[in-house]
Amino acid sequence: MVFHIIDAMTDGFSRTTERNGLVFVAIFAVLALLNAFVAPVETGTTVGVTLTAGLVGFLTGLLSLAIGLATMATAIVALRTFASDETETISREFRRRKIATATLNAFVGTIVFVSLVAAGSVFLLVPGLFLLVSLYYWSAFVAIEDQNFVRAFRSSWALTRGSRLRLFGLGIAVLVLGLAVNATVAIPTFLLGGTAGLVLTQVVAAAVTVYIIATTARAYDQLRGLEPPVEADSRPESAGMAA
Repeated sequence: MVFHIIDAMTDGFSRTTERNGLVFVAIFAVLALLNAFVAPVETGTTVGVTLTAGLVGFLTGLLSLAIGLATMATAIVALRTFASDETETISREFRRRKIATATLNAFVGTIVFVSLVAAGSVFLLVPGLFLLVSLYYWSAFVAIEDQNFVRAFRSSWALTRGSRLRLFGLGIAVLVLGLAVNATVAIPTFLLGGTAGLVLTQVVAAAVTVYIIATTARAYDQLRGLEPPVEADSRPESAGMAA
């Protein structure tokens, strides 16, 4: 059996357009809008005003970090949901099971993952892309299997073995689709402008994000199905066993 790119993409689209997918689109859009509206206030140059501006900047930075962590937690719940058979309700277990630990691992793991891919790309583009494809599914292991990010990297490396070229093709296809969708709404966004344009941009970006997460979860599930079953321990005394 081989990994099927079209199956992963169509399954991802189906899950995105079902009730749970639309709920996640709304959540991601709200979080993105909240983050977009968090911005330092421009002030004068007096000492008192400068201190106030510094405090405001610090508080908005904390708020932005909190929104970022909430976005990561939502992505974890989305991965768990899309990897399951749930399409109409988001299980309480998915929302609560070790969510703080998983979010912390996702936060640190993202920094390590980006650093590894960037380091590989410094030397040549190919090593960076190889690491990107090989380690990409670490987030699924963190979210779905409750692994820490170090173990998740090892698990992703093993899971993608033998399917990396097809997974690279999946990544390219999803990237092109995402760019096409964003390009399609560029003109309406420009015409609307202001708050309406910002809302449209963030909703479309949220829909693309949810599609990527759903496709990742369905690809992960498909890859798990390709893994060979664990064989029972061989017994020398079994009938038919060579001496």
